[in-house]
Amino acid sequence: MNSMSDVVIRLISEHDIEFVYTLCKNEHWNYSRKMIKRLIGYEPNGCFIAEVDGTPVGHVFSINYGKIGWIGLLIVERKYRRQGVGTRLMKHVMGYLLNLGVETIRLEAVPKIMSLYQKLGFTEEFDSLRFEGINEKAEQSTNSYISLISENEIAEIAKFDEMYFGANRERVLRKLYADNPETCFAARENSKIVGYIFCCRMEIGYRIGPWVCIPNYVEIAKQLILKCMEIIEANAKLYVGVLGVNEAAVRLLQDLKFRLCPKSIRMYFGRKFESDRIQGIFSISGPEKG
Repeated sequence: MNSMSDVVIRLISEHDIEFVYTLCKNEHWNYSRKMIKRLIGYEPNGCFIAEVDGTPVGHVFSINYGKIGWIGLLIVERKYRRQGVGTRLMKHVMGYLLNLGVETIRLEAVPKIMSLYQKLGFTEEFDSLRFEGINEKAEQSTNSYISLISENEIAEIAKFDEMYFGANRERVLRKLYADNPETCFAARENSKIVGYIFCCRMEIGYRIGPWVCIPNYVEIAKQLILKCMEIIEANAKLYVGVLGVNEAAVRLLQDLKFRLCPKSIRMYFGRKFESDRIQGIFSISGPEKG
């Protein structure tokens, strides 16, 4: 590659799924082909491939939630790194989101490439922790107010979720639910939702999240994850992404023998979105979509 002008950015298509899957696998990122296809479906006009001489060399994904946008899955082939490809992809996807009226763009940065995002104007917000566990089925949920979510409850779940996430992500929840209906649960009190959890199959194991609960309902949050662990097969690997500021979620996972792994850094661009309910997020949906 001779210059930045040799890089062409184009929309991703389903024909690129194998390329994305291979890059993710090379980075030891636990994404299946089905997950990648679902991610494209969330925002088909906001996911991009970088090409050099007609050959794909990198990709980036985004999701528009209205005033909030999310960027993830930025990967460039190793031999094309440090040549501006990642910067081109980021500027392109940021432009896409900003042109839609997004005021706050968020992402989860691997610490070693934080400098790339800082040069583009992103600011560190807080640590985003990663936990892993093995489903030993040591405990069972005892809360009778927890039940499987039905499809006609998704709109209600999305409204509850919006109070904590800060934007409506119903279309994301619907697609996640459609692929994992047997491992999505809600807790109700006096007929009102007080918490919910989705557990989604990955290439290996399961990702717990989104997992949202009224902040001081920590026991309900615990019962929700235990209900998922009842349903999932024994010895399956479990992955949870926790905001470092949610100390209750961190303690809960440690009590359940989850292991802390290398962290990411939550960063934002534009207007800083403040939420006094962030403690209700016990697990993110994923680093690529918040």
